[in-house]
Amino acid sequence: MSFIDSVKGFLLGEEEEESEYQPIYEDAAQNVVDVAEERRNREVKIATTATVQIVLARPTDFSEVKSIGDDLNNQKTVLLNLEQVKADDAKRIMDFLSGVAYANDATIKMTAQKTFVIMPKNVGFSGVDLMSELENNGYSF
Repeated sequence: MSFIDSVKGFLLGEEEEESEYQPIYEDAAQNVVDVAEERRNREVKIATTATVQIVLARPTDFSEVKSIGDDLNNQKTVLLNLEQVKADDAKRIMDFLSGVAYANDATIKMTAQKTFVIMPKNVGFSGVDLMSELENNGYSF
């Protein structure tokens, strides 16, 4: 106590000093765990084995294109061989499958004459397509 406080206490009378509030329990706000935040920060490791399914399609006419489109919709890689198809049907097949590939964000690569690979977006293709590579090495079809 300072001198002024003691004089004030003598003249006015002794007042009880208010003690600071000291809780019995610790501050609950400090111990609250944000469950949503903890779930976001939790690292989850999942062991998966990815398998790529490749379907060989050798249609003979346009009527078989629906099943090939279903394979593309199921995220399968399609190896399409159009050697047994007439030119008009081959064009219609490629038009249809190009639309299905576009809708699924798939890519189409020509690997040889009248042979194409249609790959879903999760399958990569490295290098140039085989047709260009063969033509650059002196082979012509």
